[in-house]
Amino acid sequence: MPHVPLFVPEDAYDPDPQNAYKAVIEHIDAEVGRLMKTVSALGLNDRTYVIFTSDNGPWLPFENHAGSAAPLRAGKMTTYEGGQRVPCIIWGPGRVPAGTESNEMATTMDLLPTLAKLSGAKLEPRGPIDGLDISNLIHGTGPSPRKELVYYSKDGSLHGLRQGDWKLRSTRSKQGASTELFNLAEDIGETTNLAREYPDRVQTMHTKMRQLDNQITDSIRPHGQL
Repeated sequence: MPHVPLFVPEDAYDPDPQNAYKAVIEHIDAEVGRLMKTVSALGLNDRTYVIFTSDNGPWLPFENHAGSAAPLRAGKMTTYEGGQRVPCIIWGPGRVPAGTESNEMATTMDLLPTLAKLSGAKLEPRGPIDGLDISNLIHGTGPSPRKELVYYSKDGSLHGLRQGDWKLRSTRSKQGASTELFNLAEDIGETTNLAREYPDRVQTMHTKMRQLDNQITDSIRPHGQL
């Protein structure tokens, strides 16, 4: 996997450290190719979904060992889009429309209820499930049911909220408090802070962010319980 420290088998090794990340990506590509050929050879194409995605953006301090999130801002360990937004490729012949793209919002949390729906599995949770069923989005038969998303920092601090194309970041640090508002449809790189231009939107989103955070906190299961 493309994660520091990087490793590849000897037949994919490149002694040039500038090519380390490239070598890992090429090796992953080759192995995914083997997996896809095997699925086809076993006659499982019509019963299989292949989902290729990631858990976070690149670890930028490692430079050529970490890749790039450009044109997104920042990377792993941040709540800017470079740390949160990741590629997602879904394959399912005859079910997932080939060659299509989507700008709808979804998260890896949505995979649990979605895969349960697609496989016919019954979920029996003891509390609320944070994910939403996005099977209609995957099949191209409807939009994503997800319209908002709460952001947390690496230490679990509440950092922001996204609603549609709008994203609010409200953070605190030793340097003080910071409020940022971005329109991701027009500014995917989060370069222009619109907080002063839209104070009402900032307030509304901040209130909603707190409400959702309280809901999540109230739903936390005691340690040791599944």
